[in-house]
Amino acid sequence: MACLRQERSRQENPAQTIVNVVAENPAYLHCSVPPDAEHEIAWTRVSDGALLTAGNRTFTRDPRWQVSKKSANIWVLNLRRAEHQDSGCYLCEINDKHNTVYAVYLKVLDPPLPSPASLQKKSTRLMANMSGDEVVLNCTVTSTDKTDDDIDVVWTRDGTTINFNNTEKYILKVKRDAGVVIETMRIRKATMEDDGNYACEHSQQKASQIVHINKAEAQIANFAGGASLIAVLLVFSLL
Repeated sequence: MACLRQERSRQENPAQTIVNVVAENPAYLHCSVPPDAEHEIAWTRVSDGALLTAGNRTFTRDPRWQVSKKSANIWVLNLRRAEHQDSGCYLCEINDKHNTVYAVYLKVLDPPLPSPASLQKKSTRLMANMSGDEVVLNCTVTSTDKTDDDIDVVWTRDGTTINFNNTEKYILKVKRDAGVVIETMRIRKATMEDDGNYACEHSQQKASQIVHINKAEAQIANFAGGASLIAVLLVFSLL
């Protein structure tokens, strides 16, 4: 890919170089810098040469773009709501002695279309928000059969089943009513270690959220006496 050939680096890019995201959802482009030194980084858009960010400052007038520092050596370019015209090549330029440049290609996809047959039977939705220092995920499974009581939901994180026996980290509550099941999972004392792709699944229906906790924004909010912040990506899919 021509985009990735624009990299100038003495070592392989440790971050994801191709990012796929469904339109109208957030996108996150990562850039890793050497952990043993303080380096300024700048993000530019190749299509028009626009400087989007430099350090922790944003230079574009498009409010959807922001930059955050996830850890000592990982900078994240955040796109709040991806549109098809955002597809293209983005460069992370590191102000080191080698003038390192990493390239990331963003591809914005059309939302998948679920089959009508599956929607007529059951549907699954997953929503996420922050409450204090907890991440709250609400999974709603709806069946057109109001007498359907056999609705069992499986929760996973990055494809691994969540262990609800760990009550210090996870709390699960379930409500059932006439073909509707609402399961609420709370992630207690959430940190960046809890980042991941969370999913709830029933039968052939699956909904997932990519949860990304912004450490820098959370620290600012906590200092001001407010709640921590998260950014989430909602993806509806069929198995």
